[in-house]
Amino acid sequence: MKEKVIIFSMIAAMIMVITVTGSNSAFAVDWRFPVGLTYISNFQDIADLHENNLEAEGNVTTSTDAVPVGLAFNPYVEFDFGLGIGIGVGPLMMVLGDTEFINVPLKFDVRYAIPQLSVSPYVRAGVSYNAASGDYVESSTPGLFLAGGVEFLRNKVVGFGLELSYDSSEIEFEKYTASSYYYGYTSEPEKIKPGEFTISLYAVF
Repeated sequence: MKEKVIIFSMIAAMIMVITVTGSNSAFAVDWRFPVGLTYISNFQDIADLHENNLEAEGNVTTSTDAVPVGLAFNPYVEFDFGLGIGIGVGPLMMVLGDTEFINVPLKFDVRYAIPQLSVSPYVRAGVSYNAASGDYVESSTPGLFLAGGVEFLRNKVVGFGLELSYDSSEIEFEKYTASSYYYGYTSEPEKIKPGEFTISLYAVF
C-alpha cells in the first residue's frame, strides 16, 4: 500500500507540473529527457546477501548474476530562470540465477541550473523510494536524494551529462545465518542503501 501511495504521489506531482506549465504562458519552459547508465555503489552487497542466503539454505552450488550498472531515465521540465522539476525511474537493479531480485528506484526532485548556457553545472534534491521485490525483500523506506552534475551541449539536439549522487533510501532484507545441519538456519533483518552513491553518464534529448 505504501508503495502505491508513493508512486501515485509522484505521478500526481508531475501531472500538476504539466498542467501548470501548459496553462501559464508567463514562463518559458524547456522539457528535457536524460537517459543513460549509472554505476551503483552498494549493489554488490545485495548480490552477496543473496549468495549468503542460498548457502545458508543448504545449496552446495549457487549461481547469481548481478551487474552494478543500470539504466536510468530522469525527465524534467526547466523554467527560463533555471529552476526545474523532474522525476526519475532507475537505475534498474536485477539479481538473477538461483534467486531473484528486481528494484526500480523512483524519484521526485527539484533542481537548479544556470540557464542559457551550453555547459551548465546543476544541483538537484528530492525524495527517493525503492520499488523492490524478490525472494528476501521485506520492505522499503523512502529517503533523501541529493545530486550534482554538469550538462554539456545544452543548446544542441542531443547533449550529454555527468552526475554524482547520494541516496539515503533503504531496502530491508531477510538475512539468513546457518546454525547447524539439524537446526537449519536463522534469519535477521539487514538494511542496505542500494544506490547510496552513484555515478551517471547520460545523453539528454
